[in-house]
Amino acid sequence: MFKHIAQTAGFLGTCLALYTWFTAPKEAPQAEVYFADWEVPPPLAQQLHALAPLTTLEEARGQFFKPSFRHKILPDTSGTVDQVLGSVTAFVNDKVPAVQHRSDFAFKGYWRVTVRNRGTRAASAVTLRFPVTASGAVRKPADAQTAVQDLPASTTNVFALGNVQSSDEVVVYAWTLSPATADVARQITLTHDLGAGEVVLTR
Repeated sequence: MFKHIAQTAGFLGTCLALYTWFTAPKEAPQAEVYFADWEVPPPLAQQLHALAPLTTLEEARGQFFKPSFRHKILPDTSGTVDQVLGSVTAFVNDKVPAVQHRSDFAFKGYWRVTVRNRGTRAASAVTLRFPVTASGAVRKPADAQTAVQDLPASTTNVFALGNVQSSDEVVVYAWTLSPATADVARQITLTHDLGAGEVVLTR
């Protein structure tokens, strides 16, 4: 009799443990990956190309000292014009490196990865990894009203998303020099402090 009681108690204990495990709060981060081809619109590419003379002092001097512009610049013997043009070229190279280093920004792939926590507990140390280097920005719930172009940008293959609360939505916008393909998309991984999250391709 006691043997049957012990067996019954053990069975009930196992059931209780399973119930507790199934109903316990869990984190369940999931990444939905959208990808597409990307090309810089011709009007924008042409504007960047037109600014190229402003990247070096010699080219800038030649641009502004063309015969059609000479009458607009007073004779300068103190080097003031060169100082001004030098400041302009330094500013352009610092703030708009795409003008001088166009090949470094010739992106071919566009990615939008939406990370949601479908669990009932916050997921910690959530990290999105690309198999290739990407230039991107992360929009968290607190940045919902911020335009993508105003978000801090970084060039990396690892985007640290931090803690993702239940029902939160974090979006990673990224561009890659290599084309966006399904093969590359399948290599994207999502991890957190307790394991790996699910990655789903939505294209």
